Amino acid sequence: MLTIPSALQSKYEQLLRNKAIPNNLFGLYKKWLRYYLDFCQKYHLSDIDKNSLPHFINKLKEKSQTKEQLEQVDLAITPHYETLLTVCCHKG
Repeated sequence: MLTIPSALQSKYEQLLRNKAIPNNLFGLYKKWLRYYLDFCQKYHLSDIDKNSLPHFINKLKEKSQTKEQLEQVDLAITPHYETLLTVCCHKG
């Protein structure tokens, strides 16, 4: 499993705080972000391209993830795209 680059993780956590995401959800959100980054790398998709997210969600559906989990994924990954606007050193 990939590790979230430290600059990206720091900015992502700051964005979660700015969006008033409860601290107890940070771990869950970061888990989904790690899975998403791993998926994008494995399938040669760009994690900075919002069009990669539906592919990730479809893969999770194939793996019988619940509707609640799929909603969590959307909530967790969407801020990632905003984070990328502020991270100069991230490589997708």
